[in-house]
Amino acid sequence: MGLYLRLNSRLTITNTETKQGIRFDHIAAADIRQSVNTTGDTAEVTIPRRYGKLKDQEVLQYIKPGYAVSLELGYNGEYNNEFSGFVREVGSGHPLKLYLDDAFYKLRKNSFNKSWKSITLRQLLKEIAPGYKIECPDVNLGAFQADNESTLVLLQKLKNSPYGFSSFLKSDTLYCQFTYDVRGLGRSHTYDFSKNVKKSGLTFRRKEDFKIRIQAISNLDTGKKIKIEVGNKEKEASIRSLNFRNKTEKELRELALKELDRLVFDGFEGTVTGFGYPRVTAGDTLDIVSPRQPEQNGSYLVESVNIRYGNPYFERVCTLKYKIK
Repeated sequence: MGLYLRLNSRLTITNTETKQGIRFDHIAAADIRQSVNTTGDTAEVTIPRRYGKLKDQEVLQYIKPGYAVSLELGYNGEYNNEFSGFVREVGSGHPLKLYLDDAFYKLRKNSFNKSWKSITLRQLLKEIAPGYKIECPDVNLGAFQADNESTLVLLQKLKNSPYGFSSFLKSDTLYCQFTYDVRGLGRSHTYDFSKNVKKSGLTFRRKEDFKIRIQAISNLDTGKKIKIEVGNKEKEASIRSLNFRNKTEKELRELALKELDRLVFDGFEGTVTGFGYPRVTAGDTLDIVSPRQPEQNGSYLVESVNIRYGNPYFERVCTLKYKIK
């Protein structure tokens, strides 16, 4: 695949106040990182040395922190947007490197100082992310406090809370959901070991290889708790905790078994590297096809993707976590 395709790239940087911008017709390298486990995607872009001046001005006159960025990559004259966001930092060395954040960049700059005796997740998100549509589960967080913290910090606080909410932006919608729910666009792609897999770091594991126990807790408004455990009972088992609010014992068990089903399976775990196409992103589903060992075929959640572009490579390093059944 990579032997006959010609790489192409395009970087557009726009002054968010004047709406005027510049475009680089190619870049030297890019490193884009996406993950369902982090709040916001990031990128590092290297601009070729020959871009010393543009329109008789130093290139740095056109690039400032906070400017909007669009990075397009592709093959044979076809361009696809691989990253949109803002310049977080401009490097000081040569060649010039730009450090970019996605749309969460704007949510770094605000600050909230407030406490709530009781608030739902939806109410909180509407307050700390005004202007965005909200997609989230119906959960009462109870007491919550913001100490001069930005939206991004508060979303990370939700991530680190017992609920473990993961957040991501898609267009004008902020999604905040349980870690066991799949982030993403719902797209499916295929990696066939005989056709479009560049490199494999996958290990095939069986259910008996996993020693995991799920501890699920339901926090009731009465102050009481319901606890249940499912999975491996051995002392050395790894314990994963899930916290919910006002769930019945039956609901709690169903949620715990759902998480256990994701974590314990016969299938692959690790990384697999493909080319620029298909355009796999974090949260998508990857169908693994192994002609030599068809019993190992399966569909997996792509937990993270590292998109690497340069001369002469354009690849996606995909980390697989859960088997989708």
